[in-house]
Amino acid sequence: MNTEFDNFSELKNSSGVVAAQGVTGEQFECLQREMEILRQEKEYFVSVIRNFRNGLLTTDNNLQIVHFNLTVERLLGYSPGELRSMKLHQLIQTKEETVLRVLKDGGLCVDPKTGEMGEFQFITKNGNSFPVEACFSVITAPDNSVCGMTCTFRDVTQKRKMEKALARMDRFASLGELASGLAHEIKNPLACIAGVLQNLQFSDETFDTLMIPEILFQVDKIDTILNGLVNFAKPGPAEMVLLHVRDIIDATLVLVDRYLREKAIELRLDYGGSNPLVKGDSQLLQQVLLNVVMNACESLAVVERERCLAITVIFHDNINPEVESGDANAYGVVEIEVKDNGKGIEKPLLDTVFNPFFTTKYKGIGLGLATAHRIMEQHEGAITVSSSPAAGTIFKLTLPVCC
Repeated sequence: MNTEFDNFSELKNSSGVVAAQGVTGEQFECLQREMEILRQEKEYFVSVIRNFRNGLLTTDNNLQIVHFNLTVERLLGYSPGELRSMKLHQLIQTKEETVLRVLKDGGLCVDPKTGEMGEFQFITKNGNSFPVEACFSVITAPDNSVCGMTCTFRDVTQKRKMEKALARMDRFASLGELASGLAHEIKNPLACIAGVLQNLQFSDETFDTLMIPEILFQVDKIDTILNGLVNFAKPGPAEMVLLHVRDIIDATLVLVDRYLREKAIELRLDYGGSNPLVKGDSQLLQQVLLNVVMNACESLAVVERERCLAITVIFHDNINPEVESGDANAYGVVEIEVKDNGKGIEKPLLDTVFNPFFTTKYKGIGLGLATAHRIMEQHEGAITVSSSPAAGTIFKLTLPVCC
């Protein structure tokens, strides 16, 4: 109970009036009951926050830690005194600027529903680190000025272990599909070669030299399949350097310029007024974009209507809640959208376009998009597709922006 209100009871005179404040005894008792209710509510909410299973802490505008709950102490191993002497970014394996951006522009950069969310590595007192999913939100004063921030987080170590276990199981399942696809692709040329040799075995005529090109063609096909499989299963080491997105696109379009003109495909380019830097291997990223662009061109080549290929660059800052980046230290993400108005992809096939040996082409072996998906993962990015037979297809290549 507040000492100030304890003193009120001592001032109460025989007539039931507190002379110093002009408050009747009944009013004073009512005030005491209200204060008791507020005290109980305060203790209740303090207990809720203190025992919250997720970590919760608050800071001032300089990221100095102000309050924290028991989970923070338990997960990080610091004493209350040690935590109060630290700044938030000292607990996170990331740049100070990444955390400070939450306070930028009075909190306008924070999504009002979820705050800024992302995965980070938190560092314990003994120097170990563990993955957390963290959410940052600003704290505002009565005048709506930003006076600090909150950080809630949860340990996702076990979740990541389960995901890795499921990924291993998924890889075994994919291995079975891969083996089945490989057997199917190789059996066809082998059957053709066997048929030619059987004809020669039971033929009385002299060896027909016209059959040699057919045999060599089928052997080359097997070689192409195996080389593609090797590149998919074990891509070479990427030479990661800083690259401008526009340079990647321009270098790729040089390779398809003649094809576009021959097939009367209109190219629409929109760089979005920006030219962000990404970290990657120029040749590998061009390989991905070339594969996507050529798929679009081949889809357009068979339609009779006006053919249009649109490539659009879209930049998202790092606090856009609708766009995820695998790199928490990135300044944002950039999307390279490749859209065509071709024949599109049937909905049942959309979930399988990135599977090895899936193809709708007569001469394709079905490793192009699978390899593209692998390369984008190697660059901590993503490749997605959406399509409908009436509207065409959209491929999106997403990469973390470095600066």
